[in-house]
Amino acid sequence: MADPWAGSYMMETLTQELADEALKIINEVEELGGMTQAISTGMPKMRIEESAARRQAKIDSGAEVIVGVNKYRLEEEVQNFDVLKIDNTEVRKSQIDRINKIRASRDEKACQAALDALENAAKTNEGNLLSLSVEAAKLRCTVGEISSALERVYGRHVAKD
Repeated sequence: MADPWAGSYMMETLTQELADEALKIINEVEELGGMTQAISTGMPKMRIEESAARRQAKIDSGAEVIVGVNKYRLEEEVQNFDVLKIDNTEVRKSQIDRINKIRASRDEKACQAALDALENAAKTNEGNLLSLSVEAAKLRCTVGEISSALERVYGRHVAKD
């Protein structure tokens, strides 16, 4: 296919600027010791919040147009539209009921053995945790049970503000 921009200098420049900015962020993450370290310092969260604040400021000032929100709004807003209302209590109850049915119908000994094998593999650093997690899920262990087995060994990640 032919290049629709015909090697446009503008497109090439924008692409290069994007690649340069991405490389700066990648290098910053590497200097911090990798993504895990970057997350523990709160760097990604801070960058996302900064970006969101900049964008919201542009929207609020009208520099960025969102049709129907900050420009070209209807003179009279439509007031009668259907809104889906969700009863959180009912949703939670149905989810608990579903988990209880699954637990009642599964082989509890096999599930516990799979969870123990997963926890043991995490402790000893021997075995494939993904494979063991998939096996536990096939036996109908819940994501929470699988996560708890790993949490007992590794702890739980806590985001920093």
